[in-house]
Amino acid sequence: MQPRVAKTLNGEIFVRVRSDILAGHLPPGARLRPAALAREYSVSMSVMREALARLAEQELVVWVPQTGFRVAPLSLEDLEDLTNARLDIEVLAMRYAVQRGDIAWEGQVLAAHHTLERTRQFDPDDPDRFTEEWAEAHANFHNALLAGCNSRRMIGIAAQLRDGSELYRRWSHALAHDYDRDIPAEHRSMLKAVLARDESAAVEALQSHIRHTTNVLLHDVQTENPEVRQDLR
Repeated sequence: MQPRVAKTLNGEIFVRVRSDILAGHLPPGARLRPAALAREYSVSMSVMREALARLAEQELVVWVPQTGFRVAPLSLEDLEDLTNARLDIEVLAMRYAVQRGDIAWEGQVLAAHHTLERTRQFDPDDPDRFTEEWAEAHANFHNALLAGCNSRRMIGIAAQLRDGSELYRRWSHALAHDYDRDIPAEHRSMLKAVLARDESAAVEALQSHIRHTTNVLLHDVQTENPEVRQDLR
């Protein structure tokens, strides 16, 4: 989800650099030289350094001693750990949601899905870039799905883990060119299963949805993207 920032030059540059990282235009592990970036984005060094510092707070950028700023590396170890944690928490929350969710919850899921289905997924000027409107609608749909579990803490942990996977999800499209994936169909499968109160089908659809990003990135890094693999740690 795009963070709310003040409509200032500093905020604008922060959003632009963040968007370029998420779209893979600034690839994993790439060195970020403030002076060169300041020239490229036509801003002062102070504005660029502030943007990089804020991106470091979001863990999209890392500071490496004696080297400087770099885009966060694509860590397979972190990706696998994050995936396993999501599967543990979100699958359990999904089971509880199907078992406990009421009619009001069903309505919330339907409304969130309706918005998601009707929100443009990709930037028409850059097919590697998800729109921020779609990213927000996507997060809202997944939050609505799990809301029926009626566990505030479980919902919070699931949302935190999903936010942590946002960078990997976007990179699976931008770097691995996963253009054939039918994400809307995956969401429709989850919606159909939860409304039918089919716990097994809902869990299976969610597991497949979560694992897809991991499998795509693993295949890409291990077989087709040695430049990224060299930056793993």
